[in-house]
Formats: sequence, C-alpha cells, structure tokens
Amino acid sequence: MKNISILNWVLVIFVAFCFKSCSNEPLVGEFITIDDPSVVEIGQFKAQIDGAEFIATLVDATLTPNNLLIIKGIIGDTGETIELRIADASIGAFDLKTAVGNENSAQYFGPGIASNPFMSGAVLDGGGQLILTQLNTTDLIVTGSFEFEGKRIQLDASGDTVLDENGDPNVQDVSVGSGVFNQIPYVLGDDDDGGDGDGGDDPVDEFTALIDGVEFLEDSIVSTVTTIGTTEMLKIVAQTGTNSLIRIDLPLFTGAGTFPMESLSDGTKLIALYNANIGGENLTSNPGSITITEFDTEEGILVATFNFTGSDPLGIDQNIVAITSGEMTIYFPGIPGSGPKPFSAEIDSILYEPDPSDISVSLGIQTGVERVTISTVVGEQFMSLTFPRAIVVGSYELSDSLLDPENAVAIYKPMSGISTSFSSSPGTLTIESYDIITGEIIGTFAYTALDRLGVDPTSYDVANGFFKVIVP
Repeated sequence: MKNISILNWVLVIFVAFCFKSCSNEPLVGEFITIDDPSVVEIGQFKAQIDGAEFIATLVDATLTPNNLLIIKGIIGDTGETIELRIADASIGAFDLKTAVGNENSAQYFGPGIASNPFMSGAVLDGGGQLILTQLNTTDLIVTGSFEFEGKRIQLDASGDTVLDENGDPNVQDVSVGSGVFNQIPYVLGDDDDGGDGDGGDDPVDEFTALIDGVEFLEDSIVSTVTTIGTTEMLKIVAQTGTNSLIRIDLPLFTGAGTFPMESLSDGTKLIALYNANIGGENLTSNPGSITITEFDTEEGILVATFNFTGSDPLGIDQNIVAITSGEMTIYFPGIPGSGPKPFSAEIDSILYEPDPSDISVSLGIQTGVERVTISTVVGEQFMSLTFPRAIVVGSYELSDSLLDPENAVAIYKPMSGISTSFSSSPGTLTIESYDIITGEIIGTFAYTALDRLGVDPTSYDVANGFFKVIVP
C-alpha cells in the first residue's frame, strides 16, 4: 500500500507557494557575500551544485505585467534546471525562504528529474538570497547573484515517501552556491507564465492539453535532443507551477503523419506520460497517438496534436487519466544537414536518394514550351522529372509524353546499360511552393513507370517522391 503522508506534505508546500501577499519588499541588513556577476560572461548563468559546476546552456527570463521576474537556467542535455522567482522585482536583495507573505522562491531539478524538485521553502527549512544588481527596463536585461539551500521529501523508486527512524518523511537537501547571471535578456510576459524565449524575437513554444477535461496550465516547457544507443530522441517536458507534468518522447526523425504511442519504452520509443506530482506513479500512454503536421529537424520545429489515456503499466497505481485536446508547437536546437535531401523517392519500396552532386536542374525548349528538367543518378539508375517552367502551385497528372504543352513527365531507367525508359503512366505531380524570384521549387510525386512502347512488360512503383531544387 502506498504511504499517503507525501500528499499532506506536498499540499503544505503548495499552499506556501500559492499564498498571495501585498507586501514583498527588497531586504535590507546584513547578508552573506555572493559572487560578483561580472565574473561570468555576458549572457551566462552559472552556479555550484553541492560544489559541482552548473553552467546553463539555455537561459530563459520573463518579467510579467505584475512585476514577477522568473529566471531559468537549463542544461539542455540533461534537463538539469535552476528556477528563480522574485515578486515585485527591483534592484536590491530578496529573501528566497518561501513562506506565507513571501512569494520569492528558488528550485533545483536534478538531471533527468522533472518532478519533486529541491525548493527553498520555509516549510522544509530551506532558504536563500538573491541580489539583483541590474534590471534594465530599456534594454530588457537583468544581472544578479544568488544562493540557496533546497529541500525536498525523499521518494523511493516507486514514488513512496521514505521515512526516517521516527516514522517522519526523510528530507533531502542540496546546496546551490556561487550563483551568478550576467546581463541576461528577458522578455515581457503576458501573465505569470515563465515564458520560453531567450529574447524578444525568438519563437515561443506553445503547449496545451486537458487533464480529465481540466486545462493543463503549463508553467515551463523544456525540449532536449538526446541519443539513446544509436537513436536520436526529442524529449518534451511541460510542467505546471505545482510540478505536475506531461512528457512526450519521440524519435527525432519520425516525420509527418499519425503514429501510435507505446506504454513502455527502453528510451527509444514514442511514448507519453503524465504525473500529477502527488506521490503517484508515472501514468504512461495506453493507448495514445500523435499527429505530426511539421517536423523539421534542420530548423528545429515540431507541430503536432496528441491524445492519450494515462495508466500505470505495472498496475501499482490504479488511477487512470484522460489527456485530450493536446496541441504543441515546439522549437528545439536544429541539426544542420538533417533535413530532407534535395531529391528522393521509393522504387518498389526501396529508397532512391541521389547525392546532391548527382542532381542537375536544366532548362530547355521542348514542343515549343520552356521546361524544367530535374535529372538524377543513383549508381546505374536514372530518374528525371520534366514540367513547364511556368507551372504554378497545384496538382497535375503525369503523362508518358511531352506532346501536349501542359504535360509533365517522369522517366525511370533501372540500368544505364539498357535502352528502355519507363515513363509515368499514370502518376501525379504536386507543386507545393514555387518562388519565382529565388527559383526555389518544392514538390512531391508518385507514379507507375511503364515501357511506353510496350516491349518490356515490367512495371515499377515510384512512391513518396520529393524534390526541393533551384530553377536556374
């Protein structure tokens, strides 16, 4: 049976965090010395975690209309995070010992841990101090230093409270010292949300969902790209102010389409989970699905919708939740060169993907019409696509000849040593975009390749064709 004392402790902490106060002035008096922010580079956020160096790879700062300053330093590879919150932000010193009447707070999330953070709350005898030395409302930059003692109730691998010899919850602690951040850009938020951009012009992540019909009010979104074995994965963690979370893991090169979710994963599977942060188990997707409409690994953009039923795959936790109406637009560090090749297709389900150096684009006059021809070679195979230069966005039937001025034709030759060419009959060409000024044209195609003369009865199925080239 689960020990339910964790629920009472979490509720106490929650109340301490949520209490609103009209009085929250900067502190005056004697304080411990904290490192000078100028010791780090401009834009840098660093600290010591129990003596180990913490240098953030992503820094996210927001100042809300009610003057709540939220600063997050994140190590992207591990998700390790320090979050600082200052109410009524101004230049001065602030007590981080969260309690009734003091909304200032600090939290530390360890590597790979998205719940149960170490917190500076008074209820567990945490505390600390933050000093703002610069809050530039013209250039939107902030500078300061901090340190705090974070405390949390220890949980075992099953999420149960670990008790000491007296039967009380065991409290763990972490020391965060020498914290500094130097001229960090911040954005102006719309509400008390932490935001997700690094600057005013950066794209902002979006994440919405319903938990049993109730809106999931995300406070932070962290996306990281990791490699598990030989599989590159994108991990997305959306978290509320009370640290309940939705997490989605998906292989980086999943592509567009609708895909089922798994309920168990070795780290390389498409899976989602929900945890309410009240001492229960992670409830994983069983069943669940995600529909991806855009997944650009080179630019680092994911646009998708999702739904799943969350349950404990091991059957320890009997709770079941419905996560519905999930939508997200996520911006993550792109991988140069990981986007689609300029030309690709599948021939009888076998990938045909020429090297960019084996793709040529030329112009010529055929049957009185100026046409574009994309010619490609893979080993001894040859494929070409010809269409009018004046073509516009839309879908067209592929023909087996260019006698008609409007015709577009695809040709496939399986071997360079044979004379037979197999033409598109029938087939479809779709022009998705065409920039007349730059010459960039993007399209897709699919066709059945047949010998136009009928001598060779062989047919080839050409599917999932794609091209993105520049018309000279």
